[in-house]
Amino acid sequence: MSDTTCSVAECQKPIKRSGYCYGHYMKNWRYGTPTPVHPNRSRNIAGLRFGALVALSRVDQKWLCRCDCGDLTTVRIGDLNRGTAISCGASFHHRSDSPGYSAAHRRVREALGKARNHPCVDCGGRASQWSYDHADDGEMVGIDGYAYSAHPDHYDPRCVPCHKRFDLDRIDSASRR
Repeated sequence: MSDTTCSVAECQKPIKRSGYCYGHYMKNWRYGTPTPVHPNRSRNIAGLRFGALVALSRVDQKWLCRCDCGDLTTVRIGDLNRGTAISCGASFHHRSDSPGYSAAHRRVREALGKARNHPCVDCGGRASQWSYDHADDGEMVGIDGYAYSAHPDHYDPRCVPCHKRFDLDRIDSASRR
């Protein structure tokens, strides 16, 4: 220890006040000692259920959890406590058989990616939207009157002009019946 470094053993930081570096001075001020020992605040959650996850054991700063589907995953305790992690992340968890219009389109993006990463099925240009093909026997209709499907395999990537043309052609053929 020299006259210019902190008086706490092993600390080589410069003195700021009362013979301590800034960090040790503040700890001494807060806790009455420059080297406080804090109790372990992490609680044991082994065996507790969080949605479809059951915590098994602590691994570093995360918890190893088994999902109801049998998969293992590691999750931060904060995500378990907040409810932002309730399954292993597999796309088939917590899926309704009759999702709303927005949820159905979210499923399409999750399953197939962004439409702009695909060519338009009609003109071959860059697609920008997912277009429902109207071939699903279980077709649903949203509150705004738009038809949609819960299954991503009933969507095709289309550019805006081709999507409009596809929908208008379908409307025209339906009105001619």
